[in-house]
Amino acid sequence: MLVITAVEIEGFKSFGSPGVVVKLSPLNFIVGPNASGKTNFVSALRFLQNAVRQDVEFAVNELGGTAEVRHKAQRQRMAGKHLRLCIRTDDEITLSAPDDPLGVAVRNFDYTLVIDLRTGDDIPVILEESLRADVDTGKGVKPYRLERNTETATIYDPLPSNKSEDAVAVPEQESSRPALAVGFFSLPCVLFKRQIEAWTFFNISPHVARQPYRAIPEAKLGPYGENLAVVLHELEKRNGKKHLSALAVGLRSIIPGFQDVRAVRDGLENKWALRIVEEKIKALSPGSVSDGTIRLLTLMVIAQLGVERRALIAIEEPENGVHPHLSEHLVDVFRETSHKSQIIATTHNPAFLDHLAPAEVLLCGKKDGFTRIQSAEDVAQIASFQKHFTLGELWTQGTFDGFLE
Repeated sequence: MLVITAVEIEGFKSFGSPGVVVKLSPLNFIVGPNASGKTNFVSALRFLQNAVRQDVEFAVNELGGTAEVRHKAQRQRMAGKHLRLCIRTDDEITLSAPDDPLGVAVRNFDYTLVIDLRTGDDIPVILEESLRADVDTGKGVKPYRLERNTETATIYDPLPSNKSEDAVAVPEQESSRPALAVGFFSLPCVLFKRQIEAWTFFNISPHVARQPYRAIPEAKLGPYGENLAVVLHELEKRNGKKHLSALAVGLRSIIPGFQDVRAVRDGLENKWALRIVEEKIKALSPGSVSDGTIRLLTLMVIAQLGVERRALIAIEEPENGVHPHLSEHLVDVFRETSHKSQIIATTHNPAFLDHLAPAEVLLCGKKDGFTRIQSAEDVAQIASFQKHFTLGELWTQGTFDGFLE
């Protein structure tokens, strides 16, 4: 897993100029009032993923066009104002082969994408792009570099088979497609692209999650909980019945009366559906199960998939429909998952903060109409404050107001 250590955002939605640099930990909860920019931070990551998966024009259209991507104050200006996204990571990805036990390790990825959203024909253009990393072949560490502008892309790859420093012309039709999306058969480029493509984003809708779905090859849990029953079936098929039993045991401890969960197939429609077993009740159809139970089940599955996939997981307001006394349990589940998959959650629930370290809490607010985000760890008096109050109490009291830079 590559842990994102910092994200820099400039000119995207509620983020203005100069850019905001946000430090991240393996586990992150973003707290702040409504319309402060919590969701916009997550949207910036999803925007980058869409750009890398396809191109920037697609990413812009997914958000409703350039008018929805740029800050409302900035988009009224006639002069162009660029959008800048930067991702920095630590940790490393190691690849090895039987005939090469040392393998190759790539670490310290630093990626920047700068986009012009005010071109004459309203098609976004990539102004700058760069990817830097350190490549260790076992015989020393050498820098990798990809540099791209509106006209050319240049790669310096220290691997013997790919070593090159020639500039490649950027075709006009590729003006909105990142070089990272192309890959150029360059190992650091391909590895970093795969990491971004593996990011997952969730905003759970119990109504969607409880629906039956047809099994399809490599079914994935959708952003709103789609395919939940199918994924449960696949987890059981892959890991055995004991796997779902372990999931049920965890839910029994937090949901009164809960006994078991099953994925059953409807022979007529060939769909997989949920069945929840409660005390003294043989089985409940999904429509008879509370939204909170469906949400908790979906969160537990997300956590399990996170342990398997080792990628970034972003979750919008996991507390919705869940009793506040379960906050500590959910934090414990997410913290365990964060050992394998980095977690970013947006929340309005102060109870979460009571079980988090300052480095795991991101304070979000607005200053002069622009989103600012700061780690609670960087609040100068945080150690002194915590001698008397919990982080949740400090937030609800408004103690953190005014600390955003």
